Amino acid sequence: MWAKSLDESGRWLPLWQHLADSSDVAEKLLMGWLAPSVVRLLAADFGGDVEQARAAVRFLAGMHDLGKATPAFAVQCTVLAQRMCDQGLYLPLSRAALPDRSSAHHSVAGQHMLVRWLIYRGWSLRVARTWGVVLGGHHGVPPDSDAERSANPDELPYLYGEGSWDRVRDEFVEWMVHRTGVDSYLPAWSQLALSQRFQVLATAVVIVSDWIASNSDLFPFHDGRLPELVESPARVQHALQVLRLPQPWRPQPVDLESQFLTRFGLPPGAAVRPVQAAACAAAGEMPEPGLLIIEAAMGEGKTEAALAAAEIAAARSGAGGVLVALPTQATTDAMFARVVAWLDAMRVDDQQVGGSIVLGHGRARFNRLFEGLLRAGRLAEVGRDTREARHAVVAHGWLSGRNKALLANFAVVTIDQLLFAGLKARHLMLRHLALAGKVVVIDEIHAYDVYMSSYLLKVLTWLGAYRVPVVALSATLPAAQRRALVQAYRAGRWPDTETDLDGLDGDIGYPVLTWAESTTVSSRVAAPSGRSTQVRVSVIEHGLDDAGELVALLREKLVGGGTALVVRNTVRRVLETADRLEEAFPGGVTVAHARFTAADRMRNDANLLDRFGPPGKAQRPDRHIVVASQLVEQSLDVDFDLLITDLAPIDLVLQRIGRLHRHQRGPAEADRPAQLRAAEVYITGADFTQDPPVLEPGAERYVYDTHTLLRAAGLLQETAERGIDLPDDIAPLVQRGYGDDPVGPPSWQDALRDARARRDARAAAREAKAETFQVSGPGKPGKAISGWVSASVGEADESSEGRGQVRDGAPSLEVLLVVEDDTGRWTTPSWLEDRAARVPIPTAETPPDHVAEVVASCVLRLPLTFSNADAEEELWKKTPPAWEESPLIYRYPVLVVDPGGWGEITGRRVRYTPERGLEVFDDAD
Repeated sequence: MWAKSLDESGRWLPLWQHLADSSDVAEKLLMGWLAPSVVRLLAADFGGDVEQARAAVRFLAGMHDLGKATPAFAVQCTVLAQRMCDQGLYLPLSRAALPDRSSAHHSVAGQHMLVRWLIYRGWSLRVARTWGVVLGGHHGVPPDSDAERSANPDELPYLYGEGSWDRVRDEFVEWMVHRTGVDSYLPAWSQLALSQRFQVLATAVVIVSDWIASNSDLFPFHDGRLPELVESPARVQHALQVLRLPQPWRPQPVDLESQFLTRFGLPPGAAVRPVQAAACAAAGEMPEPGLLIIEAAMGEGKTEAALAAAEIAAARSGAGGVLVALPTQATTDAMFARVVAWLDAMRVDDQQVGGSIVLGHGRARFNRLFEGLLRAGRLAEVGRDTREARHAVVAHGWLSGRNKALLANFAVVTIDQLLFAGLKARHLMLRHLALAGKVVVIDEIHAYDVYMSSYLLKVLTWLGAYRVPVVALSATLPAAQRRALVQAYRAGRWPDTETDLDGLDGDIGYPVLTWAESTTVSSRVAAPSGRSTQVRVSVIEHGLDDAGELVALLREKLVGGGTALVVRNTVRRVLETADRLEEAFPGGVTVAHARFTAADRMRNDANLLDRFGPPGKAQRPDRHIVVASQLVEQSLDVDFDLLITDLAPIDLVLQRIGRLHRHQRGPAEADRPAQLRAAEVYITGADFTQDPPVLEPGAERYVYDTHTLLRAAGLLQETAERGIDLPDDIAPLVQRGYGDDPVGPPSWQDALRDARARRDARAAAREAKAETFQVSGPGKPGKAISGWVSASVGEADESSEGRGQVRDGAPSLEVLLVVEDDTGRWTTPSWLEDRAARVPIPTAETPPDHVAEVVASCVLRLPLTFSNADAEEELWKKTPPAWEESPLIYRYPVLVVDPGGWGEITGRRVRYTPERGLEVFDDAD
C-alpha cells in the first residue's frame, strides 16, 4: 500500500486510510448531519430504500481518490515513489519524466478507472458513467467530454500504469465494495437510470466527506513506516466530536396559529392577520410541500406568515433549515435579526433548532449580531453583545467561506447567493446540497430584472427537482410573472405532468395565496385584515425642475410638524434635492442612499429605524425630512406622514406608498399632525405638462424602462382623480401596469408601442446573455452530469465581481476609504466609533487583523461611472502591495481622501462625508 499525500513535516497518510476515513465520514453525515429530506431524495433513486442510498454514497466516497493510484499522481513525492517501485509498482522518480501528467488529473483518472471496473462486470457505459462522474466531479467540476477524451487510459497508459497498477486499483475497488456492503446491490444498480439529482447531491456529500477527512487536525497523518491496515471506527467518531457539526433542525408539528403571537414577539392584544392564518392553513393542507406564493399588502406581516409556513413545511418535509433571500444587504441585515429572534422563540418551546446560522453577503462581518463568528478555531456565539446574550444558533467556523457557508442550518442572504445556484461555477453542487435540505423563502420576488429573473427561474426549476418547499413573497405580482414562477417550479417537480395555468392570469383576488400541486394549481383569497388606507394622489407637473415647488409644499405640509419621505431614482437627484431642502430646513434633512461605507450604511439604517420605525420602538422627531434613493422601498419597516416620490414602475410606487402611514401610533385624532392625517403622495420626476410626459433622463436610461414608466404615469394620473384604496387597488393597478390593455390617452399610444418594442428587444437580448453561464436544468434519468459546469466562471462569491455574475452590466467597483493627514500618514476616518476612529494604518506592511477589520468596514461602492479599467488601475496603484497578504482587505483598492473628505479619481473630484456619503463632481453621476 502507498501514501495519499505528504505534508511539510514529513507526515503522510496511506491512500487506504483516507478512503476509509472519507467513506466513514459520509456514513456519519448521512446518519445525522444531513436533513432527512436530503436522505429521502438520495433514496428516491433506489425505490425509497434508505440503506441502499447510504451504501451507494459510502461506496462513492470511499472511491473518490481512486485516481491517485496512478504514476501521474504518485510521482509527486520522490521518497514514496521509490517505496512503490520497491514493491513492484513501476513509475519514474521525477516529475519531469511525466510532463503531461496533468492530462490525467486524479479526479478524471478515478472516473475512468471506476467506469472500466463496472463495465468489466457487465455494466453499460451509459450507466457506469453516471456513477463514475461523481469521482470525476469531486474537485467541484465534473469533467466534460473533452476532459474525458484527453485522459483516455488507452492513449496514456504510462500515466495510469499497467500490470501491478491495474491489480492494485482492482483491489481497492473490491475492498471498498466489500467494506460498504454493496456487493449484493451491484446487479440491480447496473440497470438503474441514476437521476442527475442523485449525481449532484452525491458528489456534494463526497466533497464534504473528502474535505473533513483531509483535515490533519481531525485525522492525524502517520509518521515513519506504513501502518497496518486496521479498521478504526473510533478515528472518525473522535474527529466528528471535535468538529461538532450542527444537527439538523427538527421542527415539531404545532398549532402555529395559537402560538403565533409568542413565536414572533407580537404585543399583547395583537391578532393573527387573515393572510397569516391563510398561509399556515395552506402550508398544512397542500398534498405535499411545494411552491407557495403569498401576495399581500405592505405591512400585512408577510414575513411572519412566511416563517410560520416554513416551519410547517419543514415539519412535513423533513427539511433541516431555512434560507431567506432578500434584495439588498440592508434588508438582509434587518431580516437577520428577525430570524434570530424567531429561532430564539422556537427554542423556548423546546424545539431542536439545529445550531448554525450564516448571514450571507459581502459585508456580513460588520453586522453586530453576527460578530460572533469562529475565531482561532473555536465556535463563537452569534449575537455576542455587551449583554453577553445567548441565542439558539451560533456561527460555526467550519461552515464558513463561499463554498460551505450555506450548509449552515439557517441562512439569511442577499438574492445573489440564491441565484448562484443557477450559475455554472466550481463547487456548484455544494450550493445545491445546501438548498436541497432547506425551506427557501424569497422576499420581494417582484424586485428582480429580466436578467436576474432568468437565473431565478432556473433555480426554481432545480428547487422543484429537489422537492424543496419554497415560499415567495410580494406585495403583488404581474400575472405573467406569477405564471412564470409556477411553471419554472413545476418543470423541476413534475416535469411530465401538464397543468392548465389559465387560472393564474389577470386579477385573481387580493390578498391571495397560490400554490402548485401535482396536477393542479390552487389559489385562495384571504379575508381582508380590516386595515385600509385611502391615499390621495397628486402630480407635480413640472417634476424635472421641482425644487421650488418641493420647498413650498413641505413648508405648507410640515407647518405643524411631521415627517416626510422624498424618494429619488438616482443618487444625483437625492443629493441635489437634499441641498435645496437643507437651505429651507436647516438641520432637518437626512439623506439615505447606497454610496456610504459599510459602517455608515449600518449606522444610517439603524438611525432610520430608531426614528421612523414601528411604534414603541422609534423616537420620532417633531419635524424631519428624509431624502432617499430606492433602498427605502424594500423591507425596511419605516413610517412617514407624507410621501413625495419620483415616477417609478407602478408596483414600486406602491412599495414606496407602503412607507406612508404604515403604522397606527395612537388614537386617530392624535396619531399624526392634523394636516397630515390623510395619507398623501405626490408624484414627480417627470415633466407631466408634455404629451406624453418627458421622463427624467437618469431614471429612463439607467434605472427603469420607458414603457413601464409611461404606463405607470398613465395609471397615476388616473388615480389623481379618485385616489388609491389600499389594499384593494394594489392588484388591479399592478395587473394593468404590466398588462397589454391600453393605458393613458390616445396621444401616448405611439410612444408606448415604440417603447415596448425597444423593451422587448432588450429583454430578449438580456435573457440570451443570462443563459450563457447558466447551468442546464435537470436532465433525464440515466444521463451523466459530465460537463455540467463547463465554461464556468470559476468560484462564485459575494464580491462585486461575484454579484456581477448574476446581475447584468458592469460590476460596481468597491474601494476602501482611508484618510491621509497633513503628515502623509494614513488613518481610519475620524467619525467612526471611538476605538475605530483615527487608527493609524500601516502601508509598508500588512495591517494586523484588528486594524484590517476597521479598514474593511470602510468599504465603499463607487458609482458606475468609475466601473472602468482606468479608474481601477489608478486606485490599485495607490494600494500598498503589502495589503494583499491580509485576508480581510486583499481584494479592495484604496480611495485616499484628505481630512475634509476630498479626493480624486481619474481627474474627477470626489468628496466623502458621513452625512452625505460620496459625491462626484465635474458633471459625473
